[in-house]
Amino acid sequence: MTAALIPTPSRAPSPLRILFVVDGRFPATGGAEMQARLLAANLLRAGHRVSVLAPRIGDEHPVREVLDGVPVRRLGYPRIKGLGAVLLNLRYAAWLLRHQREFDAIHIHMMHNLAGAAGWLKPWLKPRVAVKVSGAAEFHGGILDPGLRGGLKHRLLNFGARRLDIFQCISQHTLLILRKAGYPEDRLHLIPNAVDARRFDAAQAGRDGPVRVVFAGRHVPVKALDVLLRAWARVRAPQGSQLVLAGDGPEHAALLALARELGIEARVQFPGMVSDIPGLFRDAQLYVQASHQEGLPNAVLEAMAGALPVVATRVSGHEDVVRDGSTGLLVPPADPAALAQALQTLVDSPELRQRMGMAGRDAVLAGYSPERVLEQLLRLYRGERA
Repeated sequence: MTAALIPTPSRAPSPLRILFVVDGRFPATGGAEMQARLLAANLLRAGHRVSVLAPRIGDEHPVREVLDGVPVRRLGYPRIKGLGAVLLNLRYAAWLLRHQREFDAIHIHMMHNLAGAAGWLKPWLKPRVAVKVSGAAEFHGGILDPGLRGGLKHRLLNFGARRLDIFQCISQHTLLILRKAGYPEDRLHLIPNAVDARRFDAAQAGRDGPVRVVFAGRHVPVKALDVLLRAWARVRAPQGSQLVLAGDGPEHAALLALARELGIEARVQFPGMVSDIPGLFRDAQLYVQASHQEGLPNAVLEAMAGALPVVATRVSGHEDVVRDGSTGLLVPPADPAALAQALQTLVDSPELRQRMGMAGRDAVLAGYSPERVLEQLLRLYRGERA
């Protein structure tokens, strides 16, 4: 009699040792920095060993600390114009070569100087090296700016960056830019930012009465907050309704002046930087983003996680996230009339706000959870297909 074959239990993959490199201040409220912090904490929770390496910008942060249980190491960054970045790159290169055997994978959270430097070292680096390509900062004035790629500095950075193993493209637009720049197709992977929906309650999007329309982000020209103010001036909303422009930046004073000029200063709030984003969204009924360009906007994903319907411009990044007519409404950029009409539609319909808000939350839970994003990244760190 032939003995029955007993299947061998499949072994769970071994935990990985991962280094996150943040090319900027850490921690910070920027999208890349917040995303690195979120993913690092979730990797640690899943049993992996993760560390963060970042420049030491200013004296407010120590050289070493532990944040959310994750060790953070900061390299000295001399504030010498031109020379400071070179010295930082040299220190970074020396650190990677000295410590590389401590890691199975390295993930750089912006395509900038440190990504280029790592690429130049790639023939001598054992771990697989990934880089996340986010958007505007890299495409305008950064390493992937088409108008600057012919310069010596940008040629050197792109030559190095092309040697990296994995390019995490967070939007279709990002993927297209890298293709046009000649980056290898087989190393381009469309993997979005993650959102921890557990931080966000289902907002009262369908509440009757006054409406709070919220934006959260930098007050900079690319966010087109002037267009948003002009649109809000056209919207007929119930008495007590407010447009809330959370955040700060170089456009802040000009936006205050424009609100006064339009006669809507009583209908607009400028709370400044807000640390409690879930609380901000919990008190809102509608999220709006009028940007001229986006990578993959964390604020939009977080608003959707909070069950807020979204009115946004029809640009890449928004188009990757918002399903027009289902989770929100998309309008042409730089068009105050179209933006006002979309806002009016949702201001006037609590039922539509409620339906779109819940559809948005479902979409975030299905496609943008940290578990889903890390599942794809971990495969790539191990040399598998995502």
